[in-house]
Amino acid sequence: MKKSRVLIMVLIAIIVIVALFFKGVFHDSKINYDIYDVTEYKYLKYKNGENYGIIDRNGKTIIEAIYKKIIIPNPEKDIFVCYENEEKSKVLNSKNESLFEEYDKVEPIKLKNIASTLCYEKTVLKYKKDEKYGLIDFSGKKITSNVYDSIENLQSTEGKFLVNKNEKFGVINLKGAIIIDTKYDQIKADGYYNENSKSLKAGFIISQTTNDGYRYGYINYEGKKFLNIEYSEIIRIENKEEVYLIAAKKGQYGLYKENKQLIKPEYQSIIYTENGALIIEKHEKFGIANLKGETKVEPKYTKIEEDGIYLYAQNQDENCVYDSDGNKKEMSFSKSIYKTENDDYRITTLVNNDITYYGIENSQGTKLADNEYSYIEYAFEDYFIVEDKNEKYGVINANDKKIIEIKYDLIQKIRNKNMIQVLNRKNNKTKVYSSVLEEVVSMKDASIQNEDNYIKIYNKNEEKYLDKDGNIIDSESEIVKNNLKRKLPEKIGEYKKQQISLDDVYYEKK
Repeated sequence: MKKSRVLIMVLIAIIVIVALFFKGVFHDSKINYDIYDVTEYKYLKYKNGENYGIIDRNGKTIIEAIYKKIIIPNPEKDIFVCYENEEKSKVLNSKNESLFEEYDKVEPIKLKNIASTLCYEKTVLKYKKDEKYGLIDFSGKKITSNVYDSIENLQSTEGKFLVNKNEKFGVINLKGAIIIDTKYDQIKADGYYNENSKSLKAGFIISQTTNDGYRYGYINYEGKKFLNIEYSEIIRIENKEEVYLIAAKKGQYGLYKENKQLIKPEYQSIIYTENGALIIEKHEKFGIANLKGETKVEPKYTKIEEDGIYLYAQNQDENCVYDSDGNKKEMSFSKSIYKTENDDYRITTLVNNDITYYGIENSQGTKLADNEYSYIEYAFEDYFIVEDKNEKYGVINANDKKIIEIKYDLIQKIRNKNMIQVLNRKNNKTKVYSSVLEEVVSMKDASIQNEDNYIKIYNKNEEKYLDKDGNIIDSESEIVKNNLKRKLPEKIGEYKKQQISLDDVYYEKK
């Protein structure tokens, strides 16, 4: 009998664990989603007179120009929202078939504050039925029922929507998952973004109206409430994936990690610095704390400012330099040190008679180049662009050896490439140096077109293509071809591109 009870308890435990596992998997599958990446412009808008139609990339007419306005939410998909007037619209495909006729209206969802030709949600549309809104995908599959008074993009995110029901707001995503119930007066995204997850892990600052004005709380991207609605201000530290929140009550600021209080709300201000420290203020005096909530320097200075990797603290009778951990550094108050993209090197500055002089040191603080230059900028590898007192530019390496003579009017790193551009204004000749600082192009009256994985350098008589390290490539290479597919072409057969703004582009016959 006892064994059977134990067996039953074990089976119940297993069932519970399995249920929780599948619940978590289901939850993650609804919360997480991918942002559609457009790799080719297959369909484009053209204009004839005052009306618009659709052509493909070869110039073939897909939809005749008979509409007052057309929106292509995703140029890879044959979904076109065509407006006969401001109120009347329909959705067509490339066969000129009318779609989603069972709804009163179907519209694209515009991304807010996005300056791009791709400024609409690329996989979902909103529909209207019986005066209420819901979501469908491009195949017509219903994602949500028509239960909302409005659906719009949640500013600074893609794939998340601010929904309104009975004058209260909530948040859903493009899979229809309810992240926040519709019960708040205001909701805004916290501004978090990184290159890998984009805005997927952005959380939400929620608010309600009280007799004392708005009060704020915080909910993370999964819908978990970290802070109740009782704060007068909430700011997320944006460059941290972990959720650190600076929050104020009655004008006093504290620090929280998720729902855990790290610093009590007892400071007039808390400012997060780029080097990872916190500048805290109490009774108009400043100190230093860290993200663990530990006070490293008591508030006793009249001013603390961040400059490079250090913090500079001042009193009437004392100037001190601190690192981000609050350790005092024995160095000149007029010296600053800046990180570069290479962890091995730092750029230093010294101010003398109100003139700033630049130098280089390594990560251990060993001097590599004296502070004798008017300007230094890290390029790549162990190369630095320098300016001398005569306002001439050159390139040195980390050992202060001149690689490109300091005599040119302009030298600059080509953005996001391991290449350097040199310009001589006397003859207007441009030279391009590769990642190993070898001259690969010399061209007069040249222009440079900087693309994702290559550059094009050209003038009236010739053009050359270089990969991101400065190697010569052919104009017919896959690198160039794939990039052209991702861009709106300047010409398509008889049509020429007309660009009114970043999000208003069409083609017209020449």
